[in-house]
Amino acid sequence: MAATTSTKLGLALSGGGFRASLFHIGVLAALAEREMLHKVEVISTVSGGSIIGAYYYLKVKRLLEGNRPGCPAPTPDAYRRIVAEIERDFLAAVQKNIRLRLLTNPFKNAKMLREDYSRSDRMAELLNRHFYDDAGGEPNIALRDIHIKPGGVDVKVAEFNAGHEHKIPILILNATSLNTGHTWHFTGAYVGEPAPVRGFVRANDSGYRLPILRFDGRNPPPMDEWPVPEKRQSVLNGLTLAEAVVASAAVPGVFSPLSIHNLYRTGTDKEIVVELCDGGVFDNQGVDALYEKHCTHFVISDAAGQIDDQAILGTKAFQVALRANEVMMDKIRGETLYRVDSGHTLEQVNCAADDPAAASLRAENGVLGYALAHTRQAFANSAEYPNFPGPADRPEGTIYRLSCLRTDLDAFSDAEAYSLMYDGYNLAHEHLAGQLGALSVPGWQREGHWRFLAIRDCLTDNHRLVWLHKRLKIGARQFFRPFFLTPWRAALRSLAYLLPLAVALWLALACYGDRVLLAGPLTLYDLLQGLVLGSVVLLLGLSGVQEELKRLALLRKLRMNGGELVLYAAAWLWVFMLSAGALLYLWLFNPLFLKDGKIEAKASLER
Repeated sequence: MAATTSTKLGLALSGGGFRASLFHIGVLAALAEREMLHKVEVISTVSGGSIIGAYYYLKVKRLLEGNRPGCPAPTPDAYRRIVAEIERDFLAAVQKNIRLRLLTNPFKNAKMLREDYSRSDRMAELLNRHFYDDAGGEPNIALRDIHIKPGGVDVKVAEFNAGHEHKIPILILNATSLNTGHTWHFTGAYVGEPAPVRGFVRANDSGYRLPILRFDGRNPPPMDEWPVPEKRQSVLNGLTLAEAVVASAAVPGVFSPLSIHNLYRTGTDKEIVVELCDGGVFDNQGVDALYEKHCTHFVISDAAGQIDDQAILGTKAFQVALRANEVMMDKIRGETLYRVDSGHTLEQVNCAADDPAAASLRAENGVLGYALAHTRQAFANSAEYPNFPGPADRPEGTIYRLSCLRTDLDAFSDAEAYSLMYDGYNLAHEHLAGQLGALSVPGWQREGHWRFLAIRDCLTDNHRLVWLHKRLKIGARQFFRPFFLTPWRAALRSLAYLLPLAVALWLALACYGDRVLLAGPLTLYDLLQGLVLGSVVLLLGLSGVQEELKRLALLRKLRMNGGELVLYAAAWLWVFMLSAGALLYLWLFNPLFLKDGKIEAKASLER
C-alpha cells in the first residue's frame, strides 16, 4: 500500500561536545542548499548538539517573527545566510575556549565552593554571554520565551505548519533524569518526561514518570491539586534556555547535574528534587524524540564517539569502568540506529494516515525514510570535493583521526573545525540524495561559498595533507596540544611566564621568609602544608561535595601555626592561582594553538 501520510521532517543533532556542534554546521549547510532546512518541523538535540541547535533555533525564531535585520520575510536564501553566520560566529565563540573561561574569574571560582552555585551554573552564564544573548537578541532568554510567534501572534504549531511553507520547528533539548532513568525534554511549551511511544515499553516499564509540565499552567490532575502550584509555576518561569542546554550537556563526573526543586511531590507529599544530566546517557543520537513527535522522515547528524579497538587495556578499576561505559554507549547507539534502519522497511510503515491503529504502528516501528551522517563514514571522492583519505576504521586514516577528535568545550582550530564542517556537509549531501532525495527542491545547486571549503586545499596537496593529519591526530588530546604541535614556541612562552614567577618567589622568600604575622614563624613546611590543604579545600569544593568537607575532622587536626587563617588563605591563594593559570593559558597558548591551525577562509555567503 502506498503511503498517504503527509511529510513531517525531523532533524536529530547528536552529542559529542564542540566536535559534534561543528560537524552539525556542515549538515545544516547541506540542508540549506537543498532547501530542506525550512521544512524541518522537529529539532531533537543532545549535549553538543543542544549547544548548536539552540543557537540555530534562536536565529530562526528572529527570522520567522520578522525580527531579523534586513529580512522582513523568510526565504530559502535567508536560511543559507543564517548558516553562513553560524559558520563564522559560532566558530569565533568556540575559539575563545569556553572550558578555560570557566576558571578565569577568581570570584566565580570561590563562589563554586558554595552548594548553590556550580560549574554548570557558570557554564550557563558563559553560553549566554558568548552564544545566546547575541543570537536571540536579548539577554538570558527564558525557556518559555523561545516559543516562536510569527508576527507576534501565538499560534498552534501543527495548524500553522500545515498551511505554511516555512515551518515553525519544535526544539527539544534532551536530558536524562537521574531520578527515574528516563529521558527528559526541555521545550518552549513544556518540560518533563514524555510517555513512551512504543507499547512494549509502556507495558513493561513499571517505573514512575515525572509527567509533562506546561508553561501555560494547563496541567492535568494531580498537578493542579498540589498545595504549591504558584511556587511550581515560578520555578517553570525561571528556567532559562542556557540552563536547559547545560543540563543536556552535563556529562556525569564533569558537570554537576541540574537540580530543580518544587516541581513534583511523591504520594506522601515529599518533594522530588529533579536531577538532570547529559541526554547522551539515555539517547546520544536524539532519535527517540523524533519518534515521540511522529516524524515521518529523519535526518540524523551523528558526531558521537564510536568505540575504538584496544589491543592492551588497563586493568585498574577506573579504567575498566570507563571501558565498560564505552561498551554500553556503543551498544545503545547500535540499537538506536538499527531501529531506524530496520523500521522504515516494515510493511506497516506504508499504512494510511487516517487509520489510528496503522499510525500507532508506524510511530512504534519505523519511518518513511532517513538520512544518517556520522564521522566514521567516507564520502565519495571527486575533483571538486575531495574526500579525507581512509581507512575510516584504522588510525592511519585521516578520516579516522577526524572521528577521534576530542569531545570537549575548548577551542578548536580552523583545521579541526573546517574539517568537521566539511565532513558533515559532504556526508549529508551524499545521504540526503537517498531516501530523502524527493524532499530537496528541484534544481538545487551547491553554493561553493562556505568558509569551511578552504579545507579542500589541504586534501589536494600531499604536504598539507600530512600537516592536517598531524593536527587531527593531536586533536584527540584533551590538554597541552601546543606542546605537541609547536614544542619550541610553547616552551619559550612557558619560560616567559615561569622565569619572572621564580624570581619573584625567590625574592619574596629571601626578603620576608623570616617575618610572619601569625603566632609563630612561617616555615617552608607550613607553606607546603597550607598549599596542600588549600588544594583539598578547592578540589572538594569544586567537585560539589562541600558537605563532605565539613565532616572532615582531619582538617581540624592538621591546623598549623595561625590556625584556620592559613588554611583559608591557602584556599584563596589556589583560587587566584587557578584563575591566573587559566588566564595565562588563554593569553599564551590558546593563540599559539589557533595560529598553528589557521586556514585562510574564502568568501562565504556574506554579501
